[in-house]
Parts: sequence; C-alpha cells; structure tokens
Amino acid sequence: MESTKQLLFIIPLFVVIVWQWVSLKLECDSLDNRMRFNSKIMLFKYEWRNSKVSYVDPLLGLHMIIVSLRSGVAITRALSAVGQVFPCGQGMWLCSVSNALLAGDTWHEAWSSTYTRQDDFELENKSKFTNRKNLDSSEILARWLMTSLKESWCYGSSPVPVLSALAQHYERNMANIARQESSRLSVRLLLPVGLCFLPSFICIGILPTVMSLMR
Repeated sequence: MESTKQLLFIIPLFVVIVWQWVSLKLECDSLDNRMRFNSKIMLFKYEWRNSKVSYVDPLLGLHMIIVSLRSGVAITRALSAVGQVFPCGQGMWLCSVSNALLAGDTWHEAWSSTYTRQDDFELENKSKFTNRKNLDSSEILARWLMTSLKESWCYGSSPVPVLSALAQHYERNMANIARQESSRLSVRLLLPVGLCFLPSFICIGILPTVMSLMR
C-alpha cells in the first residue's frame, strides 16, 4: 500500500515536471527563432542603409517630408527623421539644418551652404559608398524646402499644401519631359526602320509594277 501511494504521488509529480520542462523548451526555441528573425531583419535594414545608392530622387525626399508633416510633427523633427532614414548618409544635411534651427539660427542661416553642403571628406566618413554626384539632388531638395517651408516656419501656416503643390508641379514637368523624350525616341527609331524597309518596298512593290507597265 505504501509503495502504491508513493507511486500515485510520484507519477503526477513526474508528469508535471516533464510538462513544465517541455513547455519551457518550446518557449526557449520560439524565443530563439524570434531573436534570429529579428536579427535578420536588423541586418537587412543595416545592409540597405549602407548599400550602394548612386542617386536619390529629390521628389522622394519631398514626399517623405510631406508624410512626416501630415503626421503632426514639427518641421525640425520632420527634417531630422527624413535625414536619418536616407541611405548612405545622404540626408545628414537635413539633420544639420534641423539642429541649426533648434539652436536658434535664423531661417536663412540654417539653410546656408554651411549646413546644406557637405565636402567629400565628410561624405566619405558618413559612408564609403557616397560620391559627389549625390549632392545635386540634395541641392535641389534643399532649394525646394527652403522656399516652401519659410512661410510655415515664420508665420505658422500649414506647409503641406505648398509642398503638395510643388510635388504635383514637378511631376507634371517630368511627365512632359518624358513625353518629349519619347517623341524624339520614336522619330530616331522610325528613320532607321524606314531605311531598312525601303529596299524591300522598292523590290516588292515598285519594280514589279514598273515591269508590268513596260510590257
């Protein structure tokens, strides 16, 4: 009887211990898999930010600023946030402008070439993949933001309508340029194709007609 009672006590205790061990093992495996997945995501984000990017469209930066401002953040916070997510350190000048505004500089001082332009040494320190060609898009975006956000910074008006109108105007201009270039390309392609088909047209269409008339 004593041995039976001991077995009846030990067996449930053993089952509970095994169950707890299996549950703990499954939780540890799940946590390990989750950590590996998160580490892969972080590695992917790091590789994306340090990947080689030859050009960043200023329209992309403008739309990112618009989205940030629509969320309700201040102009300085929007500039800093967008500047931090630009790949290859190409948006560090936005962070510099934001810091200058927070430090008390005037609007024109914050958007001067001291903050908006970076020399080759600074760019090389920020990322080894950034080159001098990327400064053109930065200068365009800086000119857009300096003129569009001035009224909002000085008088407190909403900057989103002005930026949206600027983005739409730029998109229309780019669409017109694309149509003009496509027209030029069609003309350039049509002339060689026409010259290639001209001998066959003469041999198949004109020569038989002339020979039939000469008989």
